[in-house]
Amino acid sequence: MLIGVNFGNIYCRTTALGNLKTSKPDFMTWKEYTIFLLESIGIYNSDLMLHYYRKIKKFAYWYKKRDNIDIGDIPQEADTRLENQKKVISWRRIARSIEKNDFYMKRLCFAQTKTDDEELRRLIHKWDNLLTKDTVSDDKDLINFIKKEVIKNDCENE
Repeated sequence: MLIGVNFGNIYCRTTALGNLKTSKPDFMTWKEYTIFLLESIGIYNSDLMLHYYRKIKKFAYWYKKRDNIDIGDIPQEADTRLENQKKVISWRRIARSIEKNDFYMKRLCFAQTKTDDEELRRLIHKWDNLLTKDTVSDDKDLINFIKKEVIKNDCENE
């Protein structure tokens, strides 16, 4: 058996290769874990942290208007099925969006916008190595945007 295939066979159901199940440290709530993730991003890139913060704030505001759920009343977890269908708010759902590097926050029902594209373009220029065409992400729109931006930058620099 090939070494790479065996590695895949052993680790396919772990976070090393697949992201089948998200977990957090047992001593943290999902809200604390979300804040930890944001602060961790902020250590290296405050602009990206603020981007995620604004999206989360807008997400919480929408639920406040729609369902009268204050940010302090957001549940730690909700029915997994409903979270996956994007029908309920929870700190677990928010944390998973950050874990997945969901720049556009599509997992929280946001769409890719021109404003987000401009912000991403600014971040790419400011932080040259923040995102590259080899960025690990499952968001096709993000990957395509980055590829176009990196190719455009390469052409401008020649």
